[in-house]
This record gives sequence, C-alpha cells and structure tokens, in this order.
Amino acid sequence: MKYLRMFLCLVALSLTACMSHVFTDTTTRLQVENKTDVTILGLDIISDDGSSVSPWIRDAVEPGEKSRVVEEDWVGTFRVRVRWGGFVYVKDGKCETRLLKNGDSGNVVNLAKETKSVVKEINVTEITECTIVRKENNSYIELDFEGGSQYLIVSQDENGKVAFKLK
Repeated sequence: MKYLRMFLCLVALSLTACMSHVFTDTTTRLQVENKTDVTILGLDIISDDGSSVSPWIRDAVEPGEKSRVVEEDWVGTFRVRVRWGGFVYVKDGKCETRLLKNGDSGNVVNLAKETKSVVKEINVTEITECTIVRKENNSYIELDFEGGSQYLIVSQDENGKVAFKLK
C-alpha cells in the first residue's frame, strides 16, 4: 500500500505542467513560401491586447523564394502579422484582396493614412479571420495561427487576389 501511494504520487507529479513539456511539443516552427510578386518583409507575433509585437521571421522573403525554418517557443493559438512592401486593396469590404506593387494605380483609397478593416475570409485555407491594415509602402495582414510545425504559402492569382494556405 505504501508503494502504491508513492507510485501514484510520482505519476501525479510527472503529469504536472512542468513535466508535460517533456511529452508535448512546446515550440512552433514556420517556413514561408512567397508565391506573390511582392516582397514579404517579415512575420511578427502580436500580443492578445495588441500592445506588443515580437518579431518571428526577420528576414525578407523575396518573390518566388522560401524563408528559412524558424523555431520559436510559442504554444497554442496566437496572432501572426505578415508584413510586405506594396499596398493591399480590399474591394468594397468583401472577401477579396489584391496586392499592388509600388507605383500601380487602382481603386486604392486612403493610402496616406492607416485604415483598418476586419474581413472574415480572404480566399484563405484553414485561416478563418484576419485584419487588413493598409499603409503606404508598408502593408500587413494579421492571421490566427495554431502552434506546431507550419508551412505557410502566400500566393496570388492573375487578378492579384491573395491566398494564404497552411500545410
């Protein structure tokens, strides 16, 4: 009976939060493939209240290139901000985005000042909500991510519609 209690205490101790790191994956790995014609400037993690930003992928990902695999100690669901050079166009608040290179004209409004709009879907696979922020020469989009190993493909079609796909 004494050994059974000791065994049960040992099992309970080993399953606490400290020991669970031995059995669960506590890091998130990410690689980004840029299939657009705009440079991705980096990816950041944003705090829940939006007050702090922590860089995740610091290197620019040129069009047609892949980033290196970056591993960080994040677990669970979190917001990721994808930054790129150029502009974002959101058509009439609908679920459509278009990347524009610098110098391109189009129905882009309020380029001089920052504007925000929340879009439920933008031609996205496995990512259900995002926030699009348009600023001149520095646009970004915020996505909800789940921890683990992720391979993010950012692509666009011939009309410039952006798609984010996780593999």
